[in-house]
Amino acid sequence: MNSELIVDLLSQKTLLIEINSARKKYTFDLEQKIKSENSFLEKKTITKYTPNYTRKYFIILSVLAISSLCVFSIIGNSFANSDLNTPLHTQYLIQNLRGDTTETWVSWNLTPNKALTFTIIGESLVSEDKLTAMKDIVLSENSLQIDNSLLHKGLKGTTSTYYIGWQGAMNQASQNPTKMVVPQKFEYVSSLNGIADITIHLVPQRNGDGYSGYTKSVVDQNQILKSTITIYDVDELSISQITTILRHEFGHALGLAHTTAPEELMAPTITTDYPYISPCTVDAIKELYDGNQKSEVVCKI
Repeated sequence: MNSELIVDLLSQKTLLIEINSARKKYTFDLEQKIKSENSFLEKKTITKYTPNYTRKYFIILSVLAISSLCVFSIIGNSFANSDLNTPLHTQYLIQNLRGDTTETWVSWNLTPNKALTFTIIGESLVSEDKLTAMKDIVLSENSLQIDNSLLHKGLKGTTSTYYIGWQGAMNQASQNPTKMVVPQKFEYVSSLNGIADITIHLVPQRNGDGYSGYTKSVVDQNQILKSTITIYDVDELSISQITTILRHEFGHALGLAHTTAPEELMAPTITTDYPYISPCTVDAIKELYDGNQKSEVVCKI
């Protein structure tokens, strides 16, 4: 596309040079004719006369200008459409009651059988299908088997279990005893019925820093008191995009930091084709609620 624009510009420049040369030659001829004939009538005729080849050049230039505008318009549209394929960028912030921040993991301190409640504010901004899919990201116990070779985790033909929802992943993480209670129960409450432990805000505006999702957890003595998730530009997100962002951000709301593995759901920029809750993430939950506080998830290959 760029090479076509360069050719058009060079062609226009060449035509302008030819037109200028033609004008100079014609002006010189006219001056010679005026001097030789010295006729007022001829002068009057000259001022109204325009050579056909000059008109032709102007027509060609107009066509080229219109073509260039069309080309620029096509390029602009292609850049706009490319935004749909932009990786999803996320941010996570932990803030304690004193106002300072930390990069370490933190966890909820729950009693056995205590449910974590969550609510969604801005439900009217999304369709019923999107709303249902978002709730499933938390409440679903469904899992799927993914070939390890697709994520460079093992040989082709071997598989690992990935979870669609956090309920299933947390059930798996709680199979072994941990120092703190792994959240195993989640309950959705309407935003009209009071404040929840985890609040999901849906907003139509874009984030000024380019983030698709943002999670902020308020903690006291390394224990989460409340988590707030914000998902931006919800009007433009597909079901798969909005569920991927929420699945990632809900991991932060439970206390997980980012991973160094780019193929994982909890990577700071989500680029994986399989944005589900992996065995690595389940192991990170186990370690977190067993008191192992680090700044990042380390995945074993």
